[in-house]
Amino acid sequence: MIVHILISVAFFLVLMYLSVNLLGLFVRGLFPQQELNRIKKEAPQFITIAGSDEKYIHQQKRTTVIALVLNIAFFCLLFRIWNIGVVAVVVVIMAGRLPDLLWDIKHGRRTEPRLMKRDFLYYASSFLPWLGLPVLYYSLYYF
Repeated sequence: MIVHILISVAFFLVLMYLSVNLLGLFVRGLFPQQELNRIKKEAPQFITIAGSDEKYIHQQKRTTVIALVLNIAFFCLLFRIWNIGVVAVVVVIMAGRLPDLLWDIKHGRRTEPRLMKRDFLYYASSFLPWLGLPVLYYSLYYF
């Protein structure tokens, strides 16, 4: 029983790492202009070295398509190897991370909880990923 819980926690952390990074890769590509503005502000020499803004936006679109394909492949792989419960856990983790990621993109910096509004969305996005842990345990050992 204890070993199953430890395996579930370790697997949950791996799923959280993979799903948050795949979601970030996809969502950041949906807002290339905000990222471009952030890069111009932080490192203006990058834009002159890399070329034009259109080239950067075109590369971002290509990266977004690749990220979408990787997300779909990730979901299919999880469903094929394990079950729909594991896929649901990944969707819950991604849904919980999405508001923080959108805040990061909007403000151009990492999420700072003390600067975010303490509304329902804040608490839901903080609690939602951890709801996936018992669902993952159930999906791995009882489903």
